[in-house]
Amino acid sequence: MIKKVQNIIGLFLLLTSFQLISQTKLVQINDFGINKGNLEMYIYKPEISEGKLPLVVMLHGCAQTATEIAEQSGWNTLADSNKFMVIYPQQKVENNLNKCFNWYEEMDISKNDGESDTVKEMIQYAIQNYDIDPSKIFISGMSAGGAMSNVLLANYPDLFDSGAMLSGIPFKAANDLATAYAAMQGKVEKTNEEWVASISNNNLNYEGKYPKVVIFHGVDDPFVNVKNAEIIEIQWKGIHKIETDSTVISEFNGNSDITKTIYVKNNCPVIVKYEIDNLGHAMAVDPGTEKQQGGNVARFAVDKNFHTTYWSAKFFGLIKD
Repeated sequence: MIKKVQNIIGLFLLLTSFQLISQTKLVQINDFGINKGNLEMYIYKPEISEGKLPLVVMLHGCAQTATEIAEQSGWNTLADSNKFMVIYPQQKVENNLNKCFNWYEEMDISKNDGESDTVKEMIQYAIQNYDIDPSKIFISGMSAGGAMSNVLLANYPDLFDSGAMLSGIPFKAANDLATAYAAMQGKVEKTNEEWVASISNNNLNYEGKYPKVVIFHGVDDPFVNVKNAEIIEIQWKGIHKIETDSTVISEFNGNSDITKTIYVKNNCPVIVKYEIDNLGHAMAVDPGTEKQQGGNVARFAVDKNFHTTYWSAKFFGLIKD
């Protein structure tokens, strides 16, 4: 009996120490700005780096934390090997009971206000306090984080080179909780022109380049219908004024569950979409140590022999061959 208790205590200490070790990878930053959106900021920076670093912002999904999305996505491992920094914004329960970013609240998705403004402040803080290359800033997010990533790309196109949306939702698909549920189900009806105008009208005097985007979505997603991926594709295809046909690759990289769609402009892929069968509402990961592998199976993370984070980083131009 004593030995059994000792074993239980030992296991508890091991698990606790692992949790503490994993959490120390992220450093919390306080007083990074006005913080109108009342969010928390965490960062990961490689111990060894030289020159100006690219910057990735990773937004977690509902019921997740910065630590959880860092561990399941594998962004920190890629940051170590390819030398870039990662910001992990974290939602608070007092803002949203499910810890979702408020991608449907008018204030939070408005330019220079709410959560949208707070994430921008985090980026500005990083540029001012670390050796960040302002021409190499990227954003990604899962679910509500994917929807908020689209918000940031639409609000501050001059700030980002590229963005990735995992189970995301179109910009301005909803303006309250009721329309948010309809949007998640893919039941918000607008013309293609109206979807595109929601972004273009948001930047009436903007004449610069818009970010490139990569979209990942489970075909059988029960929470965020895959129709949302199609609408995001429509939004950004219109913004980039792409009139050429796409290239479709079935069984991408030998994986029968993955279809890749590519839109090219000036010989450069500007919109890429991955549709993933048998994924549900989750991030696709491929645990392992080979170059294209990474991430960890967890809540909302499924082993599909496809590392979403690797292919996002590859699209961003962060992978060193």
